[in-house]
Amino acid sequence: MFADAHNDTLTTAFLKGENLFKNSCQFDFERAKSIGLKLQYMAIWQDTRQTGIDFLKNAFYFLDRIKEYKINNVALSKRIEDGMINILLSIEDISFINDTYDIEVLKQKGVKSATLSWNHENKLCGGAYSDKGLTSIGQEVLKKLIEENFIIDLAHASKKTFFDVVKHLNKPFIVSHSNCFSLCPHLRNLTDEQIKIVRDFNGIIGINFYSPFVKDKGKANLNDVLRHIAYIAELIGTQYISFGSDFDGADKFPEGLRDVEDLPNIKVELGKLGFSEKEIENICYLNLVRFTEKFLK
Repeated sequence: MFADAHNDTLTTAFLKGENLFKNSCQFDFERAKSIGLKLQYMAIWQDTRQTGIDFLKNAFYFLDRIKEYKINNVALSKRIEDGMINILLSIEDISFINDTYDIEVLKQKGVKSATLSWNHENKLCGGAYSDKGLTSIGQEVLKKLIEENFIIDLAHASKKTFFDVVKHLNKPFIVSHSNCFSLCPHLRNLTDEQIKIVRDFNGIIGINFYSPFVKDKGKANLNDVLRHIAYIAELIGTQYISFGSDFDGADKFPEGLRDVEDLPNIKVELGKLGFSEKEIENICYLNLVRFTEKFLK
């Protein structure tokens, strides 16, 4: 079985005029079911740098569309169902909200997780390509997200934002699609210090398959992805690792990790590297499930 902490298929497919059951994207429910994927975090991403757009209204549109499908939204059901594809909906860059009450509305509509930023600076905080931290408005929004039992996702946070946010947290958090800075020095990746903080909070790191986050020079391959998994396992243990594929949110992926049907390739290669069956099951599925269930009570 498999679980994935991040893809962008929801917005990508609908904006292309396609559906989620079967499409030309990197992920659909039919292919996910064929490989035994049981839990998928699905993001609603919008470029909040644009003007004249009602981003909240757009988010409601995507949230209404997802209800057309026979899947289990774990935020609404409060459980992960056997025999179904379970989804967890996230807002990637929640800075478009006008009032903290909007967070309550998003929760009612089935959203369970959020990042405060994308890559750029906004009214809440600095994104990955910024050196800014959490603003006073950002603190208010973060406080409300915590009160509403949202999963805080720091995948796109600047270093300063990361360290500012964890000062306010008293529960686990996720970095849904980032890798190791020590192996690939990209601003979207995590330093060893940050990785250890994830461990200290009993959080989760979703390994990103996007090639520039995997390898800084040359073409990345499946073994390069495995290096990030092995590095984190050596540094803090296997229990904090999941996948954060970034399918349909990027354009360069390693050979052997082109779409959701390739997830079993990782499972096979982890076995060759000497990971135990239990460790492989945890990385591929159970770690993210256990983490998610903490927020469904």
